Amino acid sequence: MSRPFLPFDRRLSALLAATPLFLAPQGLHAEGVPVQDAAKFLLILASSAGSEGRVACKELDMVIQLKKQEISVDAKAQVAWSFTPEQTRFYAEQGKLVVCSSRKLFPEGGIIAFERIGGRLTIFVHQANLGRSGVNLPESFLKMAVKM
Repeated sequence: MSRPFLPFDRRLSALLAATPLFLAPQGLHAEGVPVQDAAKFLLILASSAGSEGRVACKELDMVIQLKKQEISVDAKAQVAWSFTPEQTRFYAEQGKLVVCSSRKLFPEGGIIAFERIGGRLTIFVHQANLGRSGVNLPESFLKMAVKM
């Protein structure tokens, strides 16, 4: 099945319109985002990072979701999904855009984390790690994220 090409801003806007998003106030409990939700964002991030339709991943649940979305699991991709500190450090050392299951992985080199806070999706971006990766993200994405 072939996907119609939409520019990054339109794809992200369409996905976010279907997903409640907000900037997180302090003190609310963060929960993980289901892999099926995170996989949708990985598709968009891979496109913007020059890794169209490809994501590096070692987590079996995410590999299954990525394949369901017709995303190739490719160790050479610029975007990587990380679930553990070891995976995060490994991908960060390779200069990948490391998307994490939690912002607790930012000290290990994680760049983006998706979490549910108060039931709503929140995107966190670690700016220093993003700068070290050399990957440029669209300003429209960065405006929606909580910068750390």
